Amino acid sequence: MENWFDRKRILGFALILVVAGVGTYFYQAATEKKEEEGKSALYKVQKTFEEESKSIPEAEKAAGTSLDVDAKFSKTVSELNGLLKARTASDRILYEAAYRLGTLYLEYRQPEKAAQSLKEGVSFAGSAIQRASIQYLLGSALEQANKTKEALGAFQNGLSQNIAALKGEFMLGMIRMHLQLKEVAQAKKLSEQIAKELSGSKAAETANQLLKDFK
Repeated sequence: MENWFDRKRILGFALILVVAGVGTYFYQAATEKKEEEGKSALYKVQKTFEEESKSIPEAEKAAGTSLDVDAKFSKTVSELNGLLKARTASDRILYEAAYRLGTLYLEYRQPEKAAQSLKEGVSFAGSAIQRASIQYLLGSALEQANKTKEALGAFQNGLSQNIAALKGEFMLGMIRMHLQLKEVAQAKKLSEQIAKELSGSKAAETANQLLKDFK
């Protein structure tokens, strides 16, 4: 009886493993298909952007100029928003869509719309570098939109991701926001921290200059 039970139990486990394996196969296949569809959608967006960009005079689309993104890049915006609203793509693709849309608005000085897209993108970030990158853009957009406290929060969140290459930029952003809020003591503390931890860097020099220029 025991041998029969053992055999039945082993066969049962084997059946479970087979079913699990089939489930994993179909899950992986579905995931891969979803990822490829998302990549294709982003490729299409890039082509749409390039086509729309051709119809805009170079002087108008230079970085830093003010431009009505929704009007000039209507198809690009529509396709990116379509991806974000559908929510059928992977988080990596959705992150990329939000990042691109936010960057487009930010580049042409529409910070409030940029912030909306970038806030959405934060939830799709899957790694520390992704979270840091989008938080830096979000902080920059909020700073441009004169939303000082929110910008400070974004820079703080970005700094907490511990990405060494962006540490100085986040701390400088925080210094600027503290000075905007007349929080000079906090700004000085951060400046001293930069001088200690990033001694001799451009960030340390800039931090010192920000405090000197503050009136």
